[in-house]
Amino acid sequence: MAEPIKILIVDDDPGIRLALHDFLAQNGFTDVTAAANGHDALVYLRSNTPQLIISDITMPQMDGYALVQALHQDTRLKSVPVIILTGRGEMAELLRLVEVYNFLIKPVEPRALLEMIRKVLGKGEYAQDPGAEHFMTKIEKIEDILTKKKPRDPSLEDSLDQLKKMIKKQQ
Repeated sequence: MAEPIKILIVDDDPGIRLALHDFLAQNGFTDVTAAANGHDALVYLRSNTPQLIISDITMPQMDGYALVQALHQDTRLKSVPVIILTGRGEMAELLRLVEVYNFLIKPVEPRALLEMIRKVLGKGEYAQDPGAEHFMTKIEKIEDILTKKKPRDPSLEDSLDQLKKMIKKQQ
């Protein structure tokens, strides 16, 4: 029998932690742990190495950005894939997420989350691995969605252009 996959949920909202835990359990993930913020997650990670981390961005004490940075600096943890869940869809938030390929904007559709979890775990790849879905493709999808909601918004077009330029510089 295969060993259960360890998943760490990091979110300051107890309701979201519980809902994610229950959702994952219903879908066969039995080794799920939760932390209320990045600091608590790092305490857990001192003695545990999950196969996946699902984290919110905005949290007290240590937010998701600081957590991802800490993971990248730890040789043992930097290969653990991270899926970011964020309630913020503003361009400024997306600009800060350039380093994270796997992210979903809340409210998250359960099927989309499950698809992403399976994709990440199925490949066993690091979120920034070149084989991961190309971030520019995601930006183009976001651009399509946003321009349909706000056609010909010059500030939106400028923000998207800036984001694309930043990504191209990093490639």
